[in-house]
Amino acid sequence: MKVPAVSPVVSSAPNLSIAERTRLHVKELDDAQLARIFGDNGFLAKTMAAQNRPFEARPEQLEMAQSIAGAIRDKTHLLVEAGTGTGKSYAYLVPLLLWAIENKKRVLIATGTKALQQQLVERDLPFLRDLFKRNFNQDIKFSLCLGTGNYICPRRLAKAQVAGLFASESEVKQLDEIQKFAAKSPTGRNLDLPFEPMPGLWSQLNRESDLCMNRNCSLYDSSFYWKARREQEKAHILVANHHLLFAHIAAGGNKGNQGGVLPAFDALVIDEAHGAEDVAASYLGIEFSNLGAAKLIELLANRRSNKTVLSASKIPHRAELEARLHDAAAEAREAVSRFFENLQLAVRFEPNRTNNVRITRKNLLSNELDEPLQKMESVLKDARREAEGAQDETLLKEIEGFLNRCAEMRKASEEILSQSRAGYVYWASSVPRTGDGFGKAPRVPRLSLHGAPIEVAQAMRESVFEAFSPVILTSATMTTGGSFEFLLERLGLKAPILEASETPPFVPFVAAPRNAFDGRAPQKMKHSYPAPVPQKMKESASENSTETATEEPEKEPLEVRTLTLGSPFDYRKNALIYVAQDLPDPTTNVTFWEEAAVKRAAEVVKRTDGRAFILCTSFRMVDQTARFLEKVMPARIRILKQGGMARGQLLSEFRSDISSVLVGTTSFWQGVDVPGESLSCVIIMKLPFAVPDDPIVQARVETIKKRGKDAFNEYQVPQAVMMFRQGFGRLIRTQEDRGVVAILDPRVKSKPYGKVFLSSLPEAEVTGELERLSLFVSGI
Repeated sequence: MKVPAVSPVVSSAPNLSIAERTRLHVKELDDAQLARIFGDNGFLAKTMAAQNRPFEARPEQLEMAQSIAGAIRDKTHLLVEAGTGTGKSYAYLVPLLLWAIENKKRVLIATGTKALQQQLVERDLPFLRDLFKRNFNQDIKFSLCLGTGNYICPRRLAKAQVAGLFASESEVKQLDEIQKFAAKSPTGRNLDLPFEPMPGLWSQLNRESDLCMNRNCSLYDSSFYWKARREQEKAHILVANHHLLFAHIAAGGNKGNQGGVLPAFDALVIDEAHGAEDVAASYLGIEFSNLGAAKLIELLANRRSNKTVLSASKIPHRAELEARLHDAAAEAREAVSRFFENLQLAVRFEPNRTNNVRITRKNLLSNELDEPLQKMESVLKDARREAEGAQDETLLKEIEGFLNRCAEMRKASEEILSQSRAGYVYWASSVPRTGDGFGKAPRVPRLSLHGAPIEVAQAMRESVFEAFSPVILTSATMTTGGSFEFLLERLGLKAPILEASETPPFVPFVAAPRNAFDGRAPQKMKHSYPAPVPQKMKESASENSTETATEEPEKEPLEVRTLTLGSPFDYRKNALIYVAQDLPDPTTNVTFWEEAAVKRAAEVVKRTDGRAFILCTSFRMVDQTARFLEKVMPARIRILKQGGMARGQLLSEFRSDISSVLVGTTSFWQGVDVPGESLSCVIIMKLPFAVPDDPIVQARVETIKKRGKDAFNEYQVPQAVMMFRQGFGRLIRTQEDRGVVAILDPRVKSKPYGKVFLSSLPEAEVTGELERLSLFVSGI
């Protein structure tokens, strides 16, 4: 179906001036207005033609834009699953810009990946700025939002120069380069530096919100952060990532509240929304790490340079206070080292790999950190009195900030060890750290203790969906078995969580009916979910309370609409799904499966002549697969492995070397866009079920089971299906792309739940024959 060609917008109001006609049509937010923009002869087509860019009208894009306009008009929330190639960013940006301009509103777009963030601010929004100027005579303003720590602080930079904070030659060299950069840069952002600054050095130079003098700073007008913030205050569209969104909410920011880390905004789009739950949990959690403690101690009293936070000041008794601070810092270092050595003995991490070990026992370790941290606080309080007498407002601000950090660190360690937060799961983590060169992390492993809410549904409901309207959630992968139920429940868009005794009868997860090897055409579905709210609700995960659920008044139900739109791409013609159904079952004998799967991956890669992503579910599998391929592949097929170089560099190398193979894990399943011949094959080694002993997964499974539900089919399978679909989505990125997805996990055929995975994919030919794969590849 084609969107009908439309006449120019001005033709519908011939008796009005140009300004009046422009005003009229910016104000209107109806289906006809959007058709004039997205249609065959619409403004989108004309603006693209003016830039010598190809255009093809997409009915799915227009329908998504019209649905978003409806959500804006009716003040409802909307979930849109839009297949690859829909053009969803334009579909949500256009109606929201029209609304924001007319009503003087601001919209936040939160993305899950840096790649999409860059696409929005470097390509999509500049294009729409041209479109709106040409056709509506309107200037749209947008701004990229970064965390405060990404900006150089001119005051701290000047202090570092005067106080001589750095001792090593490499630090002094980088400080000099950063000074030169700051003198010329319009942004002062670390991402614009031509090198990666050393973490210890950058932590002395970047802006920290709790140390900032704000308007009281003598260098306020030259502050890179506040320049960016003033631009953000003028913007119609803010672009941030999920982490900054939830940092803003965790800091108390919501509609009309200036207490967060972002300017106030009125509507919210969460793109790549399939990953929002885990990011939200991380920002509602608590953490205490050896590197975090070391950073705080070194900021207060640096043992290499022998400088302290007081060194640049002229307060009375400074030398005595600095000596005491050095002594307290040395004691704190020893306590931190002892504490984390005891943690390693108590938990017994496996060496040379990332460990996340759940802790169910309260007070696993004695808290040896409280007293040393209090000693540092005592010195800082004495320094504060001297600073007050000397009226040194800058030093006072820094001391207050560091006192709060010490208190927060003591509180975090105590809460995690005592496990005082109800509805939280607790664990210890060990992450290997490699390299000690210029700008690289130290070799000491990162050891940490964590606590996080098991579920965030009620916190999301209260802090997001009851705070903003509309909230638009979109992704190419939001449904499982054709239903939004999983995501609606996980994100708090259905009824609040019930206690186990109150849960309704169990309804098993049912796959969309189809033969395991039949294609299913993408369906277009609309639903509305006015969520009923029971009186007895589980407490919000964000509350620090040990009380059980209490009676609360009923709330107005949220109206939530959903829309499923298929991809405009022809998967029947351009994609082949190969299933290695003859391989061993990985759950029966994982060693036999690994050996067979690696060999089959090599066979597939030979037939596709490289040009492949191999998606693994663990770093061990990445290493094993890459080692085998390096042995058996011809020299012209280069094997690139995650961990060998930075992610961006890996992708750049892969794109430039057309026969190369990239072997990666989680971060390459999603947010990666490699159109063209370089990526002609995606190999999914294993179904991407979350690691069952991951502490959060384990706790969520236990919680779901306590409610009498089937945790595997209602949580683990849907979660894996969404990641599986993300992996599949790496293959076809444009109308011209063709290729093969090879699934080397036979469970998609042999297990009942396998149908859920296959039925979630776009309609395409499915085969179990390698010869059919070779024949298909020969036509690429």
